[in-house]
Amino acid sequence: MDPLQSSVFHPSTTLNQSIQASSLSSQPISPSVPSDSTAQGSQPQPPLLSDHTAFLPPPSQCRPYSSLQMLSSLRSTPSTGSGLVGTIPTQGHPRVTTSSGFPSMTTIARSNQTRLEHASISLPRDPPKKRRGKATKPPSIGQPLAPTVRDCISQAEGGVEVANVDLLVYPPMPPTSVQNQFKLPRQPYIYHRNAESFKLILGQLGLYFKFNYLPTTTLIHDILAYATTQIREKYTPEALIDINIPLTGHECLPLQLLAFTNRGRATGVYMAPRLTTVSFPATMTLHNLMWNTKDFAIDKWAVSGRNHFQIHAIIRNHPFEVQFSLSNVHLGQDVNIRTHRCLSKRIYKMFAHDTDTSFQIPTEEDEEMEESCEELDDSSEDNEASSIFKL
Repeated sequence: MDPLQSSVFHPSTTLNQSIQASSLSSQPISPSVPSDSTAQGSQPQPPLLSDHTAFLPPPSQCRPYSSLQMLSSLRSTPSTGSGLVGTIPTQGHPRVTTSSGFPSMTTIARSNQTRLEHASISLPRDPPKKRRGKATKPPSIGQPLAPTVRDCISQAEGGVEVANVDLLVYPPMPPTSVQNQFKLPRQPYIYHRNAESFKLILGQLGLYFKFNYLPTTTLIHDILAYATTQIREKYTPEALIDINIPLTGHECLPLQLLAFTNRGRATGVYMAPRLTTVSFPATMTLHNLMWNTKDFAIDKWAVSGRNHFQIHAIIRNHPFEVQFSLSNVHLGQDVNIRTHRCLSKRIYKMFAHDTDTSFQIPTEEDEEMEESCEELDDSSEDNEASSIFKL
């Protein structure tokens, strides 16, 4: 064949060769061997179109659209096969995919996972946390211990058991209408935070008694009867009236014994222990009272700082009408000694629930209390005038 004729372009022949090349898989093609005419010094023949199409890459498979994959397909070949794990090269870091065209982990997530795996190996592990054990008090030097009921008891000559005792007599509780009017407590409280002030006022009123080295065999009835006699001697016999009912002696006293409620637990809104009236047998002694840890012998509230065991009682009848000066008993500014029936109102208004103690009575309520006492004075003067007129 003439070399010139072989170099002529035939469209039909080239189209057939392109179709055949596109159907072939990407297999290496051996370079063409020069013909004898070329080796003998004749002019080289131009390459055919089939030679160029043999080196073209096969067409890519159809995948869902992804901008990163489109960019990567321009400079690299995708993974072969479908459903197999492959790596699509991108600029910077590789992108891992679980299937062709569907990424499951971004480059940032992969880097973070690698960092965590490295940290778990290289960094030291935290030691296991210790379980919290039983709380123990830290050691201290010279810290005084809280007094107990045992500290109030001692031995006298002859082996007699004696105790230091304090008796606190509370004023009577006002009726419910008066409690609502002046916002008074519903029942007596232990005034622990203001104990010294409360004892000072009771002492000025003659309602606070101290017994040093009192035998523990003493009856509770005798202690309350002694306090009743002392109050009547300070004021008048009519200040404390016995019950006119044929009952046993210890139940007819104008004083009632007080006991702790709820084992002396400081509960409620004001977090203060409360008291309530209780009955007791005629044979009850001081020893029985001091070892009753449910109702009376509670170390935190029943023992003072001077190691005195405290007994609480309350006047049975309201009002408690006695003559005194408000200034002398630290309940007001009036220095005149006259009959007062506002003692319960003033004391329970001042001390309230212990945690809300206020030694300043509002002016309006103070005037209302004074008016009730003035009405009492006017009625007493009228009674005296009528008695004189009859004579």
